[in-house]
Amino acid sequence: MLLSLLSFIVGLALLLLVFLVLGNRQKGKMLNIYLLLALGVAGIQNVLIGVEKFGLVASFESPMKDNFYHQFFMLVLTYFFFDNLLSKITPFKKVILHLIFPILFTVFCVLFSPNFLIIKVTLFLFSSLYIFMMGLLIWKHVYKRKNYKELIHYQSIRTWALLTYSMAFISYLMFNFVLISIPLENQNDYLLRYYDALFPIWVFLIFYIFKNPVILYGEQLLLKNLKKANPEEIVAWRSNKLEPTELEDLDVEKKVKSKVDEIIFAIKKYEEKLLEDLVEVPSLKELAYELDYPQSHLKYVFNYYSYCSFSEYQNNLKIKYALKLIKDGYLDSRTIDSLATRCLFANRRTFYRNFNKWVGFTPTEYLAQISLPTR
Repeated sequence: MLLSLLSFIVGLALLLLVFLVLGNRQKGKMLNIYLLLALGVAGIQNVLIGVEKFGLVASFESPMKDNFYHQFFMLVLTYFFFDNLLSKITPFKKVILHLIFPILFTVFCVLFSPNFLIIKVTLFLFSSLYIFMMGLLIWKHVYKRKNYKELIHYQSIRTWALLTYSMAFISYLMFNFVLISIPLENQNDYLLRYYDALFPIWVFLIFYIFKNPVILYGEQLLLKNLKKANPEEIVAWRSNKLEPTELEDLDVEKKVKSKVDEIIFAIKKYEEKLLEDLVEVPSLKELAYELDYPQSHLKYVFNYYSYCSFSEYQNNLKIKYALKLIKDGYLDSRTIDSLATRCLFANRRTFYRNFNKWVGFTPTEYLAQISLPTR
């Protein structure tokens, strides 16, 4: 009885989570609708069973209590949750294709009432196929990355993907254990054992989502967290477009608008890699190749979301690297001329001009600010 009560409360919590996510959806940001649908169905399922079990509504019977057919659709939803999470875009035709068998089999069962053994075997084979396909998606996308842009994306979701797959696999084992143990002559109430057993999984999932809202809000939140973790002395990016879009950029804007946060996040993560040991400043073409974005998309982002042009950004990178070297004690045993050369500037004068422009101090004044010995 206690587990049933807890499952009912979890069902309410799942529905509340769905409403909170939809109510706080950020304009122009795509949500993983398959995750919300799966949470919503599970929430409705637990709530309806609780309403019946605790007699909250007179003579009410939950249509989902002993209904095995909606499990076919839950498996498809879970698969598309992973597909959408990993590939970001799921074609509508693909969704329809995967729904054909569950719809046809459900209609067949309603019309012809086949032996329950047929339903059990079909569900076991169908669930086994989909748990395998989910695992294949994880392996294909997380462990077979092709370029730096994908590396950044999968680094940010890897833990979430592996965690949710582990929970899906545990649910698969529990469901099929219950399914196999159901006698052919009496299927009543056996699914309740499965729903009650899922209680700790749903609790953990809700807790994890609230602790990691980046799951729902993607690169924009990751970008904010990145800025907080690494406060910048030289700010190059802004979160809002301040200038109106020029006519010649309107077509590009339609393609880039929904990806701005994603692109900025990719640039900043790649910048971190560059600043580990700056040996060459990439051209726009090289940056576009590394991040796997069209040059026109990067140009748009630099034009409307950066405080500097791309050529200025190249100098920005050099100065950031200079700051890193200074903090690491580079000038303890070397000259400022050596620092200018190491940071890829042609001469001391150009280095001084750019350093003062971006930092607001000369290198000597900056050394004084951070209390390091000057040379």
